[in-house]
Amino acid sequence: MRSLVTLSLEIAVAGAALAGCASAPLSFIEGDPWTRTDRTLYHVHVVSIDGGIRFEAPSHAINIEPGRHDLVLEAAPGRSARGSLQKHVPFDVAPCTRYFLGAHRDSPMDADWLLVVDRQEPVSGCNADEEMKKAQAAPASGVAT
Repeated sequence: MRSLVTLSLEIAVAGAALAGCASAPLSFIEGDPWTRTDRTLYHVHVVSIDGGIRFEAPSHAINIEPGRHDLVLEAAPGRSARGSLQKHVPFDVAPCTRYFLGAHRDSPMDADWLLVVDRQEPVSGCNADEEMKKAQAAPASGVAT
């Protein structure tokens, strides 16, 4: 006999899986660089996507629809830099792709930075054709739910 906690957890997981199937397409951007040993790469916080402000934790993966988006990003401050610098960046998102973004600085004292895609990988179990059909059937919002 399953406990009430176990049953509740199973229902929550099943609900999350069904909700994930309804959202399209499964592309993600993350502000944590994949490479941990490169001292010139810094965390990037996604401030907004297409004018919509993002309130997620900085390390939270953001589900996003494919296509061109206007991102506002803010790099984590360097070890000696004062303040942070936000940038508007046009960014093309492919379906069923996870992007690990980073801010490259030549020196930790620089406030200025360049956006780099530190790693790009396919989302496992995601069929790009099916996800594009879902996206075309859903109302255009810019960011998948």
